[in-house]
Amino acid sequence: MHPATSVAGRFPEPVTPWRGVLQSVGIEQLHDRGILIEATASPPGMSSFVLPGVGRALRRELEAADRLATLGAMIVDRPSGRVAGSDRTLVRYALDPRDGARLLTAVRAMGRVLFAAGAEEVLTGVPRAPRARTLDELDALLADITPRELHLSAFHPTGTAAAGADPHQAPVDPVGRLRGVRGVLVADGSVLPSCPEVNPQLSIMASRPPSPTSTSTEAPAGRPAPRRGPPRATWRRSPASRVPCVPTS
Repeated sequence: MHPATSVAGRFPEPVTPWRGVLQSVGIEQLHDRGILIEATASPPGMSSFVLPGVGRALRRELEAADRLATLGAMIVDRPSGRVAGSDRTLVRYALDPRDGARLLTAVRAMGRVLFAAGAEEVLTGVPRAPRARTLDELDALLADITPRELHLSAFHPTGTAAAGADPHQAPVDPVGRLRGVRGVLVADGSVLPSCPEVNPQLSIMASRPPSPTSTSTEAPAGRPAPRRGPPRATWRRSPASRVPCVPTS
């Protein structure tokens, strides 16, 4: 799932985070502990969950959004949760205690980066302890809260229809076909067997199944199996670049 949380730093001068590259810098120093920190620049309304107050108090905070810099951290989580229900789908996800500790470590690391960059205060998104003005104050704040009090989000659900050779473990075969249902291809992050330690878009593009006309290896009686040519790269256009997407089959 890549559980994630954010903090913001308030600076004495405008930083105008919505100009330039929106996700420009990553910090991999804690990657061996399953933590990836990224500079983010979401619209003020979307990132307002780290701001304290409601109503007019929240509006005053938003009016100074040009002086806020936001950092986000995502962690590599242990597999957890299940999908149940027959008439009504019920999704359950329980944060592992190890992963909760990682999130608190990430909050402290992001606060340290923001204070080192000159932030006057760090906004935590924790309602009962919304701001810290020094690193020592942030440490004291984090010592008194639990991961349940953090504002969490998740952007990369994976593994819900994992691909693999073992039909007892993987509902999708290595080519991307859903087992037991003819003509259904799975082509998103659900085929990844586990959550990668980085943003998964390149893994998702590289693991996409071939075209529907080339997925069948069964030939009608009396006819040879269709010949499959080499994979061809396809392209997805973004505003700034063209990103190659190379199929694996």
